[in-house]
Amino acid sequence: MTRHRAEHVLREESALADATASSVDPIEAAVVLESAGMNDRVARDLFGAHDVLMLAERVMTHEGPDRPVADPVPVRPENAGGAARRTTFWFHLRGVLYAVPALVTLTLLPAVDPVESALVLGGLVLSWAWSYGVAGIAWAHLGNQDPAGARRFLRRALIGGVLLAAVVATAVVYAALIVTSTLQVDLLTVLLLTGQSTYLLAAATLLMTGHELLLLVAVCPAVAALGLGLTGRMPADALRWVGAGVLLAVLFALAATRRAARPRQRLGAAAWATALQQSCYGLLVAVAVLFPAINELVNDNYDALPLSVTLAALPLVVSMGIAEILLTRFRSRMSALLATTSSSAAFARSARRTLLRYEVAFAVPLAATSAALGVVVEGVTGTLDARYGLLAGGYVVLGTAIFTAMLLNLLGRGRRVLATLAATVAALVAFEVHAVSVTATDTEALAWLAIVATVTLVVHLVLVRRYVAVPVSHR
Repeated sequence: MTRHRAEHVLREESALADATASSVDPIEAAVVLESAGMNDRVARDLFGAHDVLMLAERVMTHEGPDRPVADPVPVRPENAGGAARRTTFWFHLRGVLYAVPALVTLTLLPAVDPVESALVLGGLVLSWAWSYGVAGIAWAHLGNQDPAGARRFLRRALIGGVLLAAVVATAVVYAALIVTSTLQVDLLTVLLLTGQSTYLLAAATLLMTGHELLLLVAVCPAVAALGLGLTGRMPADALRWVGAGVLLAVLFALAATRRAARPRQRLGAAAWATALQQSCYGLLVAVAVLFPAINELVNDNYDALPLSVTLAALPLVVSMGIAEILLTRFRSRMSALLATTSSSAAFARSARRTLLRYEVAFAVPLAATSAALGVVVEGVTGTLDARYGLLAGGYVVLGTAIFTAMLLNLLGRGRRVLATLAATVAALVAFEVHAVSVTATDTEALAWLAIVATVTLVVHLVLVRRYVAVPVSHR
């Protein structure tokens, strides 16, 4: 055992002893332990218990009624040197930054060559999932109070991910040239695929290290080029503008991961399994969100969605920044309820009221933003396609379902979320299989997305209402 790991174990053992000595029952001890920074992963990795509550029950049962008593242990202060900095004003810009992958997809839809479009869209989905997994491992290092180890992993994941993306992009483009008859994929396609993955990895690194403002600066060239394109004045060297943004993001990410060091302790199998679970979560969310784009490629019905309709994706993707803010506040509110409520019944009532407020706080701005964007589109184009309203409504429901899934993840119910999202994606895939034999219109596809999203939201609401009332396992 290394010195750092030994110190970590001793610190957690001290917190465990203080919690059991100052509590009258296992539930109270579990609350004290979680307020001191212990979570279910630490309970499993260090003590072999399923969760914090089971650990508290085991220790208090072993010590019996004659165990030592002590005053309550104070809450462990936040780590001042964490890889993720204290929340600042710029934290609220995360939602704007999430819009960049959506903008890539919006420009993809009118692409002429379907093979090139499929490669770019597939690369976006896989890069999305990879970034979720990288963030999961970084959070595991932060959970070990090891920000330097997190920065080291983020830097290595960025460099290794870029190299891997370049190799995979070259291979799939070469395969596309051999298997298909297209002549539209070339070195530029390789650069586009690699750059897309590079941006997402650099963005994940900057967000994990609390440098939202630097990422906003990095994406300015690409956003400016896209803005000019929407007004009919696309620069001749637009790809250079995009490449400049990606390069800036990488340079900023490398600067943000300075002062990296070897991890204090090796991550256990549970941490890597959780990261794999997060990757699967990201993959499923990406497929659900990008379903209209996927349908455009799979379902050749000569009824392409115009940009004035697909812009409905922007409010959904931007709202993910709002979701992160609400999750942070929800976590704080639940911690306060754990510390102030006097019984499990009182906690359950307060927790469910809090849940309802936060669900409304997410859904209402998303719906309002979608409606406002529709008014803007109508003002610019002179008309509003009815499919915009259908897609915007479906995305409001889907976004709320995803936000509820994030709450379930926060409550330690990641496996349930994977099961429900897998069912959602399976239903969307079933529609595409059906559309191969029976041509379906885009309106039917968007209506099916709205129906599936509604069912997913109902299931998530039932689950989160049940689990939020349990006064343990809140991460």
